[in-house]
Amino acid sequence: MTSLTIFGGIKEIGGNKILLETKEARIFLDFGEAFSLLDEFFLPESFLSPRERFGLKDYMEFGLIPKLEGLYCSQAIERTDIPYKEPEFDAVFLSHSHADHWEHLRFLHPEIPIYMGECTKKILQSTWTTTRETSHYSDKCFKTFRTGSSIKIKDVVVTPVHVDHSVPGAYGFIIETPDGAIVYSGDLRQHGPKKDMTAEFLEKAAAADPVALIIEGTRVLPEEKRKDFSESKVYEGSRKALENGRPGLVMRYPKDLDRFRTFYQVAGELGKKLVISRKTAHLLDALKGDEVGLPDPVKDERIEIYGRELRSYSKWEKPYLDKCISPEEIRKGFGKRICEIDFWTLNELIDLVPSNGVLVHSMSEPFEEDPVSLLGGRVLDNWVEHFGLEYHQLHASGHAPKSGIFDMIKQVGAKKVFPVHTLFPELFKESGARIEMVKKGERRELK
Repeated sequence: MTSLTIFGGIKEIGGNKILLETKEARIFLDFGEAFSLLDEFFLPESFLSPRERFGLKDYMEFGLIPKLEGLYCSQAIERTDIPYKEPEFDAVFLSHSHADHWEHLRFLHPEIPIYMGECTKKILQSTWTTTRETSHYSDKCFKTFRTGSSIKIKDVVVTPVHVDHSVPGAYGFIIETPDGAIVYSGDLRQHGPKKDMTAEFLEKAAAADPVALIIEGTRVLPEEKRKDFSESKVYEGSRKALENGRPGLVMRYPKDLDRFRTFYQVAGELGKKLVISRKTAHLLDALKGDEVGLPDPVKDERIEIYGRELRSYSKWEKPYLDKCISPEEIRKGFGKRICEIDFWTLNELIDLVPSNGVLVHSMSEPFEEDPVSLLGGRVLDNWVEHFGLEYHQLHASGHAPKSGIFDMIKQVGAKKVFPVHTLFPELFKESGARIEMVKKGERRELK
């Protein structure tokens, strides 16, 4: 009997770990870390965090990752009570390149194939090169696909179909099993620049007549408190905010390349240069030649690279040093530039001194329920006030709102619906569909 066991994504945002089992196959859909995973026993980005030198010992002590034999590499479980075994799982299918869907891949057995979109692989390899050691991963475990592919794993056939999300190369999956089709949404929206891709996915999902739909619900909330913009509204607001000759600053999620395009377009229309980080330059380089169609960070005259001063430079940074522009050069002509910054490089403002400038914050507002997010928001407010910046909140979410998710559920018409990636799965009952309320780690057969 085909079954689903959801080990992550129940009453939490992200952390999706969904095990699909048939008579012959055992397949995971995503293998990420929830944003709130460590909140009860650890404090992320602080001195109290899991001891990485002990592999999964601390995670398993508090039930933060499933105890399954034949899943993890020997180093990850050598300090745990899980015995090492050769792989007993056939594959992991990764929906997209956000860490809450892939972060725990580093613990897996290296012989378990990881399937992902070609664009996702390029993004992840750039991320790992510029932010962390890559020794956890080997190219031999990566298998790539594009829309139109069909991957047969024993008695299961997985068909990836592109969707619109806040990172390129995002997919949903239509999975044919001996007991009927299962649809997994990944993360998706219908208000972005590639909404047609989500429409195509939903059409194909409905045509499969699925017995089960596993769908995200990030914005399925009792009350939507955040501003809801489309990418075109972000463009319009940003252009208006940045059109004067004042210093221009913008903040976005590093992998949100739709937002990069928006700021790139605004800079061009206003006759300004867009100053990006070396990490962004590396990511643009990694995606050269891909269908996403991004500019060359070195050759494009509209782009400048920020010369953040470091004591030493990594090998990957050196190709960009000749094009780097110093804070002093930026200050002299700040009115003709739009500079990208992020929260972790706010201290660069001390060298840039953008007094009387404009900041477009193109990221989510802080969650009232999230103390870390609220603390970061207060810190950002202090920097804005100190430098006398005019603040604009302009962000288009990567996720569909509650009404959009419920419309998707109705269109797909699955016999059972499993909510994941949501804090409020009980609200899905308002959709009128048959909602399966499961506990984390509970196996549910698709009878």
